[in-house]
Amino acid sequence: MLKKPSFYHQKFYHQRIRYSFSWNYKHHINKISILNPRLYEFKKLETYFKRILNDNYAKNMNNIFNSKQYPRVSQFKISGLKSAFIKSFSKKLIQTKKIKKLNSESKLSKYAQAVYENFIKEKKNIPGHDPILKYILIRDKDSIAKEVPIWKKKQNIYLTGHIDLIQIENDTIKVIDYKPEGNFLLSLPQVAMYGFLIKSKFNFNEVKCISFNKENAWEYEPDILYTEIKEYLISQHITKRPWERFI
Repeated sequence: MLKKPSFYHQKFYHQRIRYSFSWNYKHHINKISILNPRLYEFKKLETYFKRILNDNYAKNMNNIFNSKQYPRVSQFKISGLKSAFIKSFSKKLIQTKKIKKLNSESKLSKYAQAVYENFIKEKKNIPGHDPILKYILIRDKDSIAKEVPIWKKKQNIYLTGHIDLIQIENDTIKVIDYKPEGNFLLSLPQVAMYGFLIKSKFNFNEVKCISFNKENAWEYEPDILYTEIKEYLISQHITKRPWERFI
């Protein structure tokens, strides 16, 4: 009997930008083999990843993802707020525990730091997304896949995106996005929408979102996008909230 590989890969193109989906099969199967109240949900992800690896399925997805007429999740950002307001609101979200701020001691930030240090030793340029996500996917037992394509169709419009990293930690599915530039609140609609899409697409119970870089990480529920974030933006007369049409 042939031994199954530890990793599976599939290439996607999103408006001519290449994304390399990678699935750490060994990590995922280890999660499925453990008795857990969310076991059925973890198996749903396994089924989805197997579908993604099918060349014909991937081809159909590329046709949708490469259409310029459809919006991308990565376009969802908070705009129109002054920096002082953003700082104040971020602080309030952390103080009220709507967002859990993790410092550089968080494991994701430590992984990013390790990649940076390796690049400095080898006198390479600043590492991009791919080496950092690869490093985490290989070494972190909770990480199961990177560059995961996700979409939602609503009224003949497809919303498309790629999730940087998916983890399974205990009974929670974590949707993770690497943001080297920081500005986590500005990009929160993007990452929270990834969480919302995967939660609704598979009817998952426990989903959390994480934005991180080598200095910090933020963890929050995807629901924050249509509760606290929405309420605050309305109070500040910010009418540009394009993500709401897909919630």
